[in-house]
Amino acid sequence: MLWNYISNTYLPGEPIVASDIDIGLSEVNKRRQFKLLTDNGYLSRFENGIYYIPKKSLLGGSVAIPPEIVVEKKYISRNNKIMGYYSGYVFANKLGISTQMPFVQEIVSNEMGNPIKRLDYNGRTFIIRKARTEITEDNVYTLQLLELLKDIETYSELSKEETKDKLVDYIFSKSITKDKFDSYLSLFPDKIYKSIYEMGLSNVFA
Repeated sequence: MLWNYISNTYLPGEPIVASDIDIGLSEVNKRRQFKLLTDNGYLSRFENGIYYIPKKSLLGGSVAIPPEIVVEKKYISRNNKIMGYYSGYVFANKLGISTQMPFVQEIVSNEMGNPIKRLDYNGRTFIIRKARTEITEDNVYTLQLLELLKDIETYSELSKEETKDKLVDYIFSKSITKDKFDSYLSLFPDKIYKSIYEMGLSNVFA
């Protein structure tokens, strides 16, 4: 029963979060079936509660699942629901204000009870921080921008004018309004106001 559902729902190498599966099995029975499927080679276990259908390489061996895919599924987006976002140098790089691709990747997520957690997977390190407020599809881009702005001088390799241009492009491309921006501003440290002033963003939303 469990294998029929998994094989028709997930692709090889796609993370399977066991707690997401609700097909009428008791938790005890579900855990037992996951163990049997893993013992018999139908599934591989990435960590407790995270599985995947093994993907074969061209040489016939099993391809290890990239930790980034698991972390994104667990902390950023799953089942069409936004739960988090990349922050720090990862986001700065995607925005085009930094060329650095850090060894340690930072994420802010709803899926955190503690303020911060460090994860180490196969030589890759992730820092997961607890969200300041619930992250949703409606506010994710606003919160991601504000998270960057509080430490913008640390991340940007560009001039202030060039940085501002990148930020303005992002604001308009993601339809971030002044009302939305202002409504979350108080959640961040006071130093963010200095960054907003120095970047010349005060009148961007006017």
